[in-house]
Amino acid sequence: MVTEKYISTYKRKPAGLAVMLSAVTAFAICVFSDVSGQTGQTMYFMNRLPQSSLINPAVQHPHNFHIGLPVISSLNVNARTNFMSFSDLVFKHPQYDSLITFMHPDADIDDFTSKLRKRNIISPELHLNLLSFGFRLDDHFFSFGISERSSVRATIPKDLIMLGLFGNEQFTGNKADFTDMGIDMSYFREYAAGYSYQLTDDISVGGRAKLLFGKGAVSFRNTDISLYTDPETFNTLLRTDFTVNISLPVTIIDGNIDDIRPHFDDENYNPLDFVFNPRNAGFALDLGATYRLIEPVTLFASITDLGFISWKEDVYNLRVDGEFEFDGIDLSPAFDAGDDSKPLDNLLDTLDNIFSINDTSNPFTRGLPTRIYLGGTYDLNEMVSFGLLSRSEIYHGGLQQAVTLSANTNVGRWLSASLSWSAMNNSYNNLGMGLALTAPGFQFYLLTDNLNSTFMPHRTNSVNLWFGINLVFGHRRPPQAEGNGLIKEDIRIIE
Repeated sequence: MVTEKYISTYKRKPAGLAVMLSAVTAFAICVFSDVSGQTGQTMYFMNRLPQSSLINPAVQHPHNFHIGLPVISSLNVNARTNFMSFSDLVFKHPQYDSLITFMHPDADIDDFTSKLRKRNIISPELHLNLLSFGFRLDDHFFSFGISERSSVRATIPKDLIMLGLFGNEQFTGNKADFTDMGIDMSYFREYAAGYSYQLTDDISVGGRAKLLFGKGAVSFRNTDISLYTDPETFNTLLRTDFTVNISLPVTIIDGNIDDIRPHFDDENYNPLDFVFNPRNAGFALDLGATYRLIEPVTLFASITDLGFISWKEDVYNLRVDGEFEFDGIDLSPAFDAGDDSKPLDNLLDTLDNIFSINDTSNPFTRGLPTRIYLGGTYDLNEMVSFGLLSRSEIYHGGLQQAVTLSANTNVGRWLSASLSWSAMNNSYNNLGMGLALTAPGFQFYLLTDNLNSTFMPHRTNSVNLWFGINLVFGHRRPPQAEGNGLIKEDIRIIE
């Protein structure tokens, strides 16, 4: 008796190596044009982690169901500057066994100032998962999550730092420009619902809708601050015109920033009103796609945090507008026992009168820092792939960018690892690592884009850590055999 049966095996599609190299080369030329930026790139190609869909919602991890435990499932901490590291501020004395700062007489102040940029940025971020879960239905994957998010972006103009170090003589006859000075701070809660669909074996698409509720914000707008020193009289003219938008649980009396009363000091105030405040609502979208162009090349694209928050609760708009010409302080009354006047107090009173602070309570809207990811992978074999990723951040008309190269591997179902190198924050020594261990029902992961921040934090200008524990159940071999460049082929066997 002759019977027929089929068994499934996998083989690699023909590789268009020349086409792949041309595409990667063109892509690299485009993204290496600017290399200041931010962190979080190592996670992008670790698609066995549910958290990878936070960066590209089209990605489907191989587990049929996952639960993110409160707090411990995902903690992502970032902090970066675009101009220097801690070791540029405090370092060893060139001759003696002691530590000094950059302002010490024996320090090389020119070396410090050479690292300053026109806009010096300091930006910490926190993304904390409160609860998340996701599940698969055939080629469809659904996910839900609640997160706490906060970010601070402080901008310090170079002219302001130079003024503090060397005084205003260096600006004689010129204007010291502090236009970029300011701070943007926001803290909000995110409720997200995601969906991914495996359209074909080669294409997947996905999106995530996010409902946002702001808890607190401080935002500088239309900042126009300058200082001019007359070359003849050396009189100094200070000009200010800027607005600070605030939404915080505080009361500011008559626009007086010296009289700020936190609501938490009120015995009748319920802190839960702050925690569950629904009145600063916003909305954002994440969109993504993956496309296997040719074997063994897969292209990835995504955009995250395309949205805004409208701040309406506990809002204050403080506009500082004025012009003051400073021609020195007469200190003679300070040495006259019969004169009760106080020169410095008189100067401060004069400034209070000149620089008017207009206090209003108009709602304001702020956009989120939007990130755009473009990347691709080349599968060397069933276990190893190489990735190239560009990450751009658009915020208030500014553009910052980072570039990452990575080597990624999957060993069975239990181990995923990634080794990455990134050019970001005007630094080229960012070696990253990612590790994920999976056992039945359990997954632990730990990633960083900058190992230097772990072993030598004083020598780096960025710190990044992303770790957590997931509960994972079920396993499905998705199309393309988990992205290793394999296609299914049925073999006919006659017995």
